[in-house]
Amino acid sequence: MSESRREFAIVIEPKPMLADMIGDYLRRAGYEVGVAATHVGGAGMAKAHGKVDLAVAAVPAPGEDRSGAYLEEARAANPAMRMVVMLSDPLASIAGAPVDAVQLVKPFSVEELDRAVALARLPA
Repeated sequence: MSESRREFAIVIEPKPMLADMIGDYLRRAGYEVGVAATHVGGAGMAKAHGKVDLAVAAVPAPGEDRSGAYLEEARAANPAMRMVVMLSDPLASIAGAPVDAVQLVKPFSVEELDRAVALARLPA
């Protein structure tokens, strides 16, 4: 009997407490989770893992410019990947993120995270 693959999610968030909260939420939702503080770290983790089903990413990650963001590269390698983009400023541009990325403004509640992930999982 073949074992089914758990979906893999990457969390890209520089604040450890927030990254851990998101990772714990996604694990409870059934995902295998990788956590990275930077887009560069997330890209390396994704490359090592292979298929990425969901990304929950801070944009931009501190110390990284938007042009170097992992998001475009991630979508090219994983066309079916769903994405939640976390913003500190609700008016910030998310240029470079896929147009169907769900925006989530910090600070947010677990219920808001749950809604954002559910929206991201809807068929395009």
